[in-house]
Amino acid sequence: MKFRKAAALVLVTVMATAVFAGCGKGDAGEGEVKGEDQEKALDLRTLTLDEIEEGAKKEGRVSSVGMPDEWAHWDLSWASVLEKYGLEHDDVDLSSGEEIATFVAEKDDPTKDVGDVGYAFTSTAMAEECLQPYKVSCWDSIPDWAKDPDGNWTVSYTGTTCFIFNDAAIEGEDLPTTWQELMESDIVVNMGNVVGGASSQANILACAIAMGGGFDDVQPGIDYFKKLAEQGRIHPSEGQVSEMVSGEVECFGGRFDFNGTAWADEYNAQELEGLHITTVIPQDGAITTGYALIINKWAPHPHAAAQTVEYMLSEEGQIERAYGGARPIRSDIEIPADAPVLGDEWYENTTSPESADALQEACDEIARLWEEEVIPLLG
Repeated sequence: MKFRKAAALVLVTVMATAVFAGCGKGDAGEGEVKGEDQEKALDLRTLTLDEIEEGAKKEGRVSSVGMPDEWAHWDLSWASVLEKYGLEHDDVDLSSGEEIATFVAEKDDPTKDVGDVGYAFTSTAMAEECLQPYKVSCWDSIPDWAKDPDGNWTVSYTGTTCFIFNDAAIEGEDLPTTWQELMESDIVVNMGNVVGGASSQANILACAIAMGGGFDDVQPGIDYFKKLAEQGRIHPSEGQVSEMVSGEVECFGGRFDFNGTAWADEYNAQELEGLHITTVIPQDGAITTGYALIINKWAPHPHAAAQTVEYMLSEEGQIERAYGGARPIRSDIEIPADAPVLGDEWYENTTSPESADALQEACDEIARLWEEEVIPLLG
């Protein structure tokens, strides 16, 4: 499971530096350009698609961070990238902040090419100056809000805050469709890693909106969870799907819709006793945001990185995200009828952030208040 953390980047950077300082590095492979020479040697925006594909095939590998197989079904796309371009793949499952910190910490001897970060972290990555710009061939089909004008990052799919229920474990109750109904129920909620998880923070921001607050006033969301904590209705842990499968968790409130729909697609078909997963978008407060592909400024396999981004935003790659439960960013993609995504009617009352900075500022404040006001009530 991929956890998105919003801890201070400087702390993560220190941690990453300590980790990678002790790691041995292999020799650069064919076509690799290492370290700061990479920045001077190549501008991906000047290359044709044929040149990118030819270079990628010579490099033969792409190394990612924060793009594990089970998240939004990246495994489908990695298999396609191998089949179409011969690119072997490896991934280290990191949070958004850790991805950025890794790029920076390794810049003199890099090992990673491409990452997938929460929309709020695009401003952090820009500030760290660790990105290599690239504009995909389908650039015009991507909304303006979902791409950096110079190509430093590109959102490839969206996620919406939600409730994920094991409704087989909830007896005698209709599933809540609003935050208010959830409060009035007896359901115990797992919010995941609120101090360090962007998806958890986004859900609390959505709750704040439902309770009359907003991006500049997250306190109503914190107060809501203080009440749940006082009632003993916050389940601890960072939240793994295995906890729902085992019956330990009735409701995840710190995940995105594509997590829930993908889990339902996988597990409901197995008809396991005591398990049936249902995803609900709260109709009084939900946030829709995105995840952005970024290329390491010092990528050892820059052509392969660009080819990967190109594929992930192609029609095939976008449809694979839909089969992972995520909604493709491109407006010209028709989602297959059998893809595990919720209907459009669920998204009529969602809110999107005005900017990555606005979202990150709200999430940072949520992390601070959660640590100060909610955690002490959890015992």
